[in-house]
Amino acid sequence: MGEFEYKENKQREYREKSEMLLKDLPNFCRTYERGIEGTVSAITIYAYLQRLHIFFGYLRENNSYFSNKEIQQITYDDLAVLEAEDIEEFNHYIRSGKASNGRGNKESSVNHYLCALNSFWDYAITHGRLRHNVIKDVKRGKKKKREVITLNTDDETGLFQSVNYGANLTRHQEAYRNDVTVARDNAICLTLVRTGLRVSELVGINLEDINFKDCYFHVNRKEDKIDNVYFSDQVKEALEEYLRLRPLLQPAPDEHALFLVTIGKYKGTRLSVRSVQILVKKYAVAGSPGVGTKMTPHKMRSTYATNLLRASGSDLTLVQEALNHESPSTTSIYLKKREQDLRNARNIIDTAEE
Repeated sequence: MGEFEYKENKQREYREKSEMLLKDLPNFCRTYERGIEGTVSAITIYAYLQRLHIFFGYLRENNSYFSNKEIQQITYDDLAVLEAEDIEEFNHYIRSGKASNGRGNKESSVNHYLCALNSFWDYAITHGRLRHNVIKDVKRGKKKKREVITLNTDDETGLFQSVNYGANLTRHQEAYRNDVTVARDNAICLTLVRTGLRVSELVGINLEDINFKDCYFHVNRKEDKIDNVYFSDQVKEALEEYLRLRPLLQPAPDEHALFLVTIGKYKGTRLSVRSVQILVKKYAVAGSPGVGTKMTPHKMRSTYATNLLRASGSDLTLVQEALNHESPSTTSIYLKKREQDLRNARNIIDTAEE
C-alpha cells in the first residue's frame, strides 16, 4: 500500500465516522457536509460535525426554545432565533468543561467550536438559509502566546543517548530494547528532528516513497499537497541501518510501511501516530529532563525549524517552504525564538572570558 493509499484509507475512515454522526443530526447537516467536501479534509469535516452535534445537544438541554425538540428536528428557522447571548452561554458551557467530563477547556478549544459554528453559518447564509451570522457577533477570547519549545544541543544529545544507549531509561523500558527497536527509534527521532516532518506524514511513509539516491521522501502533505522532503546523510545512514534489520519484524509481503511495530501482537504492522508520540516522550523525559515532559513530535518539528533558521542565516522563506507552511506569519514564530536565543546569549562572550 502506497503512502497515498494510506492517507486515503484514513480519509475514508473519517468519512465513515461522519456518516454515522450524520444519522443523529438534522438533515441540513448532510447538505452542509456535501457543500464543504473538497474544501477541507475529511478529518476536519468530522471535527466540525462533532462540534455541531455537541452544540445542538447543548441547545436541547439548556435552551427552553429547543427543549421539546429532538436534535434531528431542529430547522434553519429554529437557528434563526439565536442571538449572541445564546452563543456566549454555549462558550461558557464549553469553557467550564461540561462538554468534556468536567475538564475545563482552554480558550483555544472554545475558538475551535466557534470556528465550526462559523463555517456552518457562513454556508447557510451563502445558500440563503439564514440571513445573519450570529457567530460573528461574539467576541473570541484572546489566544495565549504560544511558547516555542525546542531541544537545545544538550537536550538533543541527551535524547539520542537515551535512544541509542538506554541512558536513564527505567528497567521496564530497558526490557523492551533490542537491536531493531533501537535502530527504528533512532531513525524516527532523527527523521523528525532533521526534516520537520509532521508525525502523521512520518507514519504514512512507505518503502517506495524513499529516494536514497537524491535523499528525499515523497510525501502527501496537508490538504493533499505532494512534496519531496529532503533528508541529511545522517538520516540516510540511520534509515539504512533500520532497513537492514526491518526483515526481522517479519512484515506481511503487502506491508510496505517504513516504520513498523516491533513487539506484541501487532508486530510487523504500521506504527501509529500515538506510538510515535509515546516513544518521543519516553526518550525526551529520560535524556532531556529540562523539556522532556513537554516534548512531542511537533516540538521536534519546532526544533528543526529553529535550527534551520539559525543555520540558514534567518532565511524565513526557506524555512516556510521546508515546513510546508501556507503563510509566512505561521513560520515567523520561529524568528521570535531566534531573537530570544540572541537575547539570552548577549553576555556569552563576556562570561567566557572571565
